[in-house]
Formats: sequence, structure tokens, C-alpha cells
Amino acid sequence: MFSIPDVKYVYLYPRPINMKWGEKKLSEVCKCEMGIDPREEGVFLFFNAKKDQLKLFFMVEDGSQEIQKLLPNSNFLLPVASEDEKFEKIEMSKIGKIFR
Repeated sequence: MFSIPDVKYVYLYPRPINMKWGEKKLSEVCKCEMGIDPREEGVFLFFNAKKDQLKLFFMVEDGSQEIQKLLPNSNFLLPVASEDEKFEKIEMSKIGKIFR
């Protein structure tokens, strides 16, 4: 069983990623592109180009946790960040329902 950290916000990366990316690449995106150190704070949400897969990523004491959700016959409706924003902040209450 897994538990999602008790946080108020999730940080949505505004561009699609390759869903095969793991801890090293996702941590790099969080630090370098979003400006947030995942070891210090945060739960991060990523999506693929077709928007039919979501990946929730966060750090735990002994590594990282990735939770993936797939909608094979549809796609997710996601908020859009403006071009100058590095991420979109979403209330966890809206995200938690998807991954529970």
C-alpha cells in the first residue's frame, strides 16, 4: 500500500514527458526546469503527449515514489500554465481523487 504525502498543492509540469522517465530524470526536471528541489518539498504531476497518462512523483525517505494512471480510451483535462510559468499549482484535493 502506498500513501501520498499530506501536502496542500501539487506542481504540474506544463509540458509532456516520456512516461519511461524515472527518478533521476524527473528529479532533474523538478530542480532545473521547475526550480523546486523534490527532496525538500513537493508532489509533482507529469503527463504524456496524448494526455492519456499521468504520473505522480514524490520523494520518500528511502528513494522516490511514482504512481501512474492511464485512461486508455480518453484523456485527462489539465489546467494550462502560461508560457512564462515553470509549473501550475493545483490543490491536492483535486488530484487526490484521481489516484485513490
